[in-house]
Amino acid sequence: MPHSKKKQKLEDGQQNGWGMTTDDDDNSSSFDRLGADALANIFGFLRPEDIMLARLNKKMREAAKKTIVPMTDFRVRNVRKYNAMRAMTTALPNLQQIQIRYLGGGHKYSDGEDPEENRAAYDDGSTTHDIEIISRFRKLRSLDIVGACLNGRYPFLFNF
Repeated sequence: MPHSKKKQKLEDGQQNGWGMTTDDDDNSSSFDRLGADALANIFGFLRPEDIMLARLNKKMREAAKKTIVPMTDFRVRNVRKYNAMRAMTTALPNLQQIQIRYLGGGHKYSDGEDPEENRAAYDDGSTTHDIEIISRFRKLRSLDIVGACLNGRYPFLFNF
């Protein structure tokens, strides 16, 4: 006679197939019971890319906004990473460290105040990306600019 696929109801204290007691089953959803502040503390141990992937619902998105993102090697070295940084300005405003690099051929960061005219004319056909979005990171402690070919003055870089 074939066995039914129906789950057997366990009495309190009995073990299920994973070695958890029924009392543990009641706690299996405890992750869902965590508040945004507790999730923010947990997210503080993850890389920025992993935090972005973990934003599955409204509570996790709020927790990500509260998270003080640890010092990591987040490098903006192409347009895909630039777009990720742009999304992080609202999703992870407490990012602490970022490195800005050359974006690749045909792309440049926006010119600053009083740009060198010869350089601006040379890059005239390039797609321009806004560098001022960096100022949206409220807890930025380390900004490395490596070969990013910035042109002009950027006073917002010093308003932290």
